Amino acid sequence: MSSMSKRDFLAAAAGFGAAGFGMAAFAGSAPGRDAEPPRGDSVFNVRDFGAKGDGKTSDSKAVQAALDAAGKVSGTVWFPSGIYLCHALKVPEHVTLKADSTWHFRKALKGAVLKLDDPDASCMLDITGAYGVHMNGLLLEGIPSAANKVHGIFLNNRKFSPKENSFYIENTKVQNFSGHGAYLKRAWHFFIRHSQFYQNGGCGVMLHGWDGFVLDNQFSYNGIHGFGCEEVGAAIMFTGNRVEWNKGHGLSLCEWSTWNVTGTSFDRNHGAGIYATRLNSSTFTGNTFNRNGRDPSTVPGGDAESCHIQLVKCRGITATANVGIAGRDDAPGGELTPKYAIVTKKLSCSVVKDNAFVMGYTDQLLHDLGEHGPDFIFKDNVGSAAKK
Repeated sequence: MSSMSKRDFLAAAAGFGAAGFGMAAFAGSAPGRDAEPPRGDSVFNVRDFGAKGDGKTSDSKAVQAALDAAGKVSGTVWFPSGIYLCHALKVPEHVTLKADSTWHFRKALKGAVLKLDDPDASCMLDITGAYGVHMNGLLLEGIPSAANKVHGIFLNNRKFSPKENSFYIENTKVQNFSGHGAYLKRAWHFFIRHSQFYQNGGCGVMLHGWDGFVLDNQFSYNGIHGFGCEEVGAAIMFTGNRVEWNKGHGLSLCEWSTWNVTGTSFDRNHGAGIYATRLNSSTFTGNTFNRNGRDPSTVPGGDAESCHIQLVKCRGITATANVGIAGRDDAPGGELTPKYAIVTKKLSCSVVKDNAFVMGYTDQLLHDLGEHGPDFIFKDNVGSAAKK
């Protein structure tokens, strides 16, 4: 589009008035974050329904009332900054939960916080049946000492839905839940973006489902895997994430196919950075690995090795153009790990090629447990042992 000439500007200003024209011409250039909460017939402020957000008052009924009102018009529930004591909120379909994203890496409760007030609840947000729900800007805070496994976000489909779930979790932080940060059972079509799943007792995210985009997130310090998959998982784009210091594997895949794992950093996970078993037609390309295999004895299942990548009983897999190094803990000390760069067993029609692990392990580049089927290729991989 050509720039506006002086003559065009003056002509437009004469018609609108200079101030009015300025607003009309440049209204779309304002920053995305509003100075005030959004307004409109379909926007519902939880404070207008009686929520206090003072960290002392139970706000579940007030927040649920706002959610129900928004559900009638496919609207937005707005959360001003504050600490809202809640539990087991049922989210209607086609509703947005929105707040300013002001949380940060550490545990401080900043911005709009939904803080769990019932250790016996099943979850904080129940999105079962909530087609097209969006979560944006919230911090969900659990009770890490809860005896029950309470999940931050819970999709509890008993069977796969006849239509796509199409939920979005974005610009959201989920921390300190005794269960999984997000437990997604039989999810079909979803987006998890620009979010953090931090120090949950289970996995950062546990998935049973397919057709998902997992982009630019952080999965840190969770009690099991950073991102885990139970039963089946397929057709997932797992791109540009950071997966670190989890007590299981960084990314644990146990069944099915068509994962594209690219451009992700796996750092100091207790098991492998990537662990895949019984997986078909998937690729692991262009990822970085740092000091994984910290303590495989903590990983459920008992077959974890101290390594960056572990591939077992897979078919149609490629692992290429990945790099990695060995290392210790951030503070002085800690065991130098991993023992191996890559562990393989029972692979067929698969290629592990062109990976570089210079100072990337303490024992061997490849720990091959054998029993491979036809057409397993391992070639042109380079590496060297780290000095203890």
